[in-house]
Amino acid sequence: MHLKKSIKKISRPLIAITAFTFLYFIVFPADSHSQIVSISLLDLRTNIANHKWYFHPGDSPLAPAAVKKAAGDKVESENFENVDETETGKPGSAEEIRFLWAMPDFKPDSKGGWIDDIKIQRAWTRYVSKENKKPYGDFNKYFSEYKGYGWYRTVFTVKEEDFSKKFKSRDLVLKLGKIGQTDAVYLNGRFIGGTGLRPDTAREAVLDDSSLFYDKIRHYKVPREFLNLNRENVIAVRVFAKYNIAPGLSHDKYYIASARKIDRSEFWDDFKKITVIVLSLLLGIFYVYWQIMFREEDRASIYFSLTAFAMALNTFMRSQTVYSMWNNALWIKKLEFISVIIFAHMLLEFFVNFAKIETRAIKIINRFWDIIGAAAVIAVVMMPTMVAARRFMFAWGIAPALLAVYLAYIIIRARKIPSMTLVTVGFLGMAGMLVNDALVGLQFRWVLWETSMADYAFAFFGMMTAASIVSNMIKSKALIEKQKAEKDRLSKFFSPDVIDEILGGDLSLGGTEKPIATLFADIVGFTSFSEHQTPAKVLERLNDMFTRISEVIITYQATLDKYIGDCVMAFWGAPKASPNDAYKAVACALAMQKTINEMNSTLPEGEPPFRLRIGINYGPAIAGYIGSHERMDYSVIGDAVNTASRIESNGIPGKVAISDSIFQAAGGEKKIKYSETKDITVKGKAEPIRIYIVDEVIE
Repeated sequence: MHLKKSIKKISRPLIAITAFTFLYFIVFPADSHSQIVSISLLDLRTNIANHKWYFHPGDSPLAPAAVKKAAGDKVESENFENVDETETGKPGSAEEIRFLWAMPDFKPDSKGGWIDDIKIQRAWTRYVSKENKKPYGDFNKYFSEYKGYGWYRTVFTVKEEDFSKKFKSRDLVLKLGKIGQTDAVYLNGRFIGGTGLRPDTAREAVLDDSSLFYDKIRHYKVPREFLNLNRENVIAVRVFAKYNIAPGLSHDKYYIASARKIDRSEFWDDFKKITVIVLSLLLGIFYVYWQIMFREEDRASIYFSLTAFAMALNTFMRSQTVYSMWNNALWIKKLEFISVIIFAHMLLEFFVNFAKIETRAIKIINRFWDIIGAAAVIAVVMMPTMVAARRFMFAWGIAPALLAVYLAYIIIRARKIPSMTLVTVGFLGMAGMLVNDALVGLQFRWVLWETSMADYAFAFFGMMTAASIVSNMIKSKALIEKQKAEKDRLSKFFSPDVIDEILGGDLSLGGTEKPIATLFADIVGFTSFSEHQTPAKVLERLNDMFTRISEVIITYQATLDKYIGDCVMAFWGAPKASPNDAYKAVACALAMQKTINEMNSTLPEGEPPFRLRIGINYGPAIAGYIGSHERMDYSVIGDAVNTASRIESNGIPGKVAISDSIFQAAGGEKKIKYSETKDITVKGKAEPIRIYIVDEVIE
């Protein structure tokens, strides 16, 4: 009951934190869906704000000479201020090509091939016309006819009072979501930024794959002097798509906001990514530490560490920061794909080792899976184009799909493993979020949810796995406390070695033959004492003597077998044996005599003293669990044990009698001083046996 309460105390805050995180970042995103209101943004999306966009396939013709002259033949330097070099090249270094469809006074109409019902949150291949047709559904045909180019145009108005009151900075920023795959953006005929496409990129030029930044979110500054207040403003976007990877304006959010708001938005986006990366790295480092310090035999920890490091790399390669550090989209995507492959393989190894399944079939499947993973990494590195790498990853994705069935089998097999439930919930949650992103990326018409959840997927799995660690710690602590209490209870009945055998071993009837030193000690005079005392007094005195004797026996690392009336039986050599068991048995017997003598000196006046008659023998005996399946004792049996009992019966009260076998095993005359020897005849022995009356042991 206490364990369940402890788990509930931990799980509830975890669930609450997780729920709050999802509500804050997903259900209530920072960006509003409304037009210019108090949060200072102008929403340009068609799916949400119903903002109207025009689309035309193909590249724009050049502007007439008169228009070019009016606009200026050279690109003014102000057009390139604050533009990222990785997006446009060196600012102001090239002559801008003037396109007709970028001009503010150009008026699109349906007769000129423009359409006004396209939704920019979807690729143009997903566009369905009013006639319920897909005119651009065949990308290969589109590319062949239009060279992969397309243009978008929209009109918006900003009132001067709205600009002065609701936008919190002088300059605005145009945010465009993930565009497939390159773009160049014009505001009122002036170039304000581009990714992949430069202002001097020739008509219908085919770009190489390193320029296809289709996962990059665009942020382009809109200088105040470029903006028309209280009048129409025209945004024109030139887009080039080389492959059928969500071509056009698709995914994420499109709006104009103050630069200050965009800075805050970028900060929170980066913060979420950094949080996931740091969390993944911390989990990985923690599990490495856990492996080194506590789990040298448990490989699950190191595999989870590698899984966490792979997820940290994947999150970084999907972040916007990487684009400012590396101007090669092809290798950015390749490293992202490689991190996915490593993640999937390490995750499988983690589950197999966490579940502790080591069958031959499992090992063969794992090695085969490792070979597939190594081959996949090499294949991704060798892929010459972006689309080849993506197609390969789609094909490779069949393997993880089959792997899900395999993991389900492992989870079912390991359902009794402590905390497997938490790990399983984390895995299912992570898988669900990744499937969500796959569906959003494929842009099925019936998928209305457009929020990416990949950043939260591994974080959720990591938290659930961390919760399993905490749960295991609680269970381990409870188990240790329970074992300690059980050990304290059993210490009243068994020696420490036997307790360890009971708590840690497999209790089953049977035993093994071992050399055993067996001691019998009988309290002489106790019977006559009992005749003249009350039962309570007899029990008190007997318990007092047994307590003192037992402490000595345990001090000398013996196994305290049993109390037989007023007799004690103990032995050395089982469950654990040591080279000097025989010597310790003799030394223990002398210490027991000394203890009884000390007790006699404290007896009340008139109470007769007690003496111990001790006999010890050494020889082979069977040590193990003896009895029935319902009731068993750990003990020793055999002729050597019986002989020890006979020696005790023929011994001298107050003295220690030992056999010749234990005399020799204990070290003989070098270790034992004796006062006399004698030969005795015992039951079951045809020949007399020699015993030694011991006075002292030599250390």
